Amino acid sequence: MIKQIALGIILYSGLCFSQHKFLNYPTITQDELIKPKSLIDASAPAEILYNSVRYDIENLSAEKTCFSKIKIYDRQRSEKWLNIEIPVVQGEQLSSFVVNVYKYSNGKIEKVTFNKKEQLKENVIKGLKFFKMAIPNVADGDVIEYSYKLSTGIMNVACYLEHDIPAVYQEYNLEYPDGVTYVFNSAGSLLQPEHHVSEMSSRLGVGYTVERFAFTDTKAIKEEKFVKNANRYRKRIKPELQKYTYRDSTYEFAKTWNKIAKGLDESDNFGGFLRTSTKDVLPEDIKKTARPTDRADKIFDYVKSNVKWNKNHGFIADQNLKSVLKTKSGNSAEINLLLVNLFRNAGLDANPFLISTVENGILNIVAPNMNNLNYLLASVKIDGQYYFYDATSPNSKANLLPERDWNDFGILIEGQKATDISFSNTNVSTKNLYIKAKLDVDSSKITGVLSSTDGGMYAIEAFDSFDENQTRYNDSFKTQYKITTKNVETKRLDSGEMSSQIAFEESQNIDVVGSKIIFNPLLFLMGGNEEFDQKEERQNHIDLVSPISRKKTVDIEIPEGYTLSIVPKSKNIVTSDKELTFKYKCELVDSNILRVTSEIKIASDNYPKEYYPAFRQIWKTVSDTENQVVSLTKK
Repeated sequence: MIKQIALGIILYSGLCFSQHKFLNYPTITQDELIKPKSLIDASAPAEILYNSVRYDIENLSAEKTCFSKIKIYDRQRSEKWLNIEIPVVQGEQLSSFVVNVYKYSNGKIEKVTFNKKEQLKENVIKGLKFFKMAIPNVADGDVIEYSYKLSTGIMNVACYLEHDIPAVYQEYNLEYPDGVTYVFNSAGSLLQPEHHVSEMSSRLGVGYTVERFAFTDTKAIKEEKFVKNANRYRKRIKPELQKYTYRDSTYEFAKTWNKIAKGLDESDNFGGFLRTSTKDVLPEDIKKTARPTDRADKIFDYVKSNVKWNKNHGFIADQNLKSVLKTKSGNSAEINLLLVNLFRNAGLDANPFLISTVENGILNIVAPNMNNLNYLLASVKIDGQYYFYDATSPNSKANLLPERDWNDFGILIEGQKATDISFSNTNVSTKNLYIKAKLDVDSSKITGVLSSTDGGMYAIEAFDSFDENQTRYNDSFKTQYKITTKNVETKRLDSGEMSSQIAFEESQNIDVVGSKIIFNPLLFLMGGNEEFDQKEERQNHIDLVSPISRKKTVDIEIPEGYTLSIVPKSKNIVTSDKELTFKYKCELVDSNILRVTSEIKIASDNYPKEYYPAFRQIWKTVSDTENQVVSLTKK
């Protein structure tokens, strides 16, 4: 009797749980249009009223259907949500794109429709392609409704559940045939669904698994500065493909990194690529370089000079090694696999190092899955120490990699053996700013030359930006410092540093009042505390990607006939653990040259979130100190 009652309760609760209707796209209502604010977060500039994502798997392809309704409360703070962005990777096809904007005017609901896919503009951001549309004439109170279909693959069917605005209702639907097997590693564990259906169905005699999840009243995730990739902290559903059958053949994804290594080693596009002969590629003088680190550096420079990156990511080659050498172009896997091959040919202990880039998300090393990898570096082991190389970046060096590569973990592939390794950036990123300036009392202007020199990872990022668009890079100084630039010259130094010389004039930081001249000696380089100004409790650790050294020096020629009457106070701060230091000094170094120096050093690349109050306090001190003024008085 007790068993019968328990069974009845289970059946009844399951029935109630499944009564929720999925894929029931709601029509717009007057209540939604006149709704004055979010009930989840009254300060939210917008909120998701309804969002539905459905993946329908057939054979080895998927049709993704999206339907979303977004309420705009404050358009000035909702710029991101006034733009539709649809990421599309190679092989995907976008269709059935429709956008409706609903307005409430004079007691009536008005509807404006945009249904031409041609209105979407193609954009490429950091190597990723997006179709993007800016929705015009959206006012506070309007509701944006959009839908589209995307033909895609079966590997990535993930869906994020947290956004920077709250969500009233979200649902995720996955329908796949018996020949495909997914494992839900994160569904319902990080964010409990309000409704969940897991059932079997049949289509034309083929068994289908149907998984549906619904979530209500999801709070917004607060964006924080100095987070490597906010997506790694966002709650999501991420079904991982474990097995599929196609044309009577079954492919099961490896469940250990060693099995993944074995599969790669046996692949023509990985192991075969590495075994291709390159004995006649390198000049003999490079191969005969005595010191192993010097030999590796010369080979690295040879590849960077002779093969250009096509901007495509990958950890498996799309073309064979001979084609790469012939075309002098390749994806990240082809270029760095070539580098490993040449390292080995020169007698070095070299192997591929597989990673997930920052944009791709952190690699879960305890749950082996080849689909989570998207990039490959070259590694060399010399005297027990690992050196990592990325030949896609012309300005990189051994263990000095682009920011995208530093994502905490990687998998070292040594033949059919795999080893997970954690790696972090210990190279200091440097920025040195020097101004030599004169004060023009008659015109209340400051003229001079700004010298900006970037080193370490900063130099890599600066070179890549300059190489992509030189004009935009040079114009960025005008925007960043709000100055009038007369001439900008940028070049890469022999040391690998990026140097820019900017002739400028500006009048925002000087006041001539009677017989006095008042100005901030750091001019437009004076800082604020906006970098560490978060008032709410810090949620994530502080990730700076590298140790940092920033130095500002300004030499100002004092006009003839004036003398110093007020000089800023010096400041010298060092934390007890010596992780953070700040030095500031303003002094007369010649009879008419006033020099101010401000320097900040951060010793490590990342810190626990508990360090945030210390950062905030020091940056407040930096801001207060750097905003001191100098007063000159006419003799």
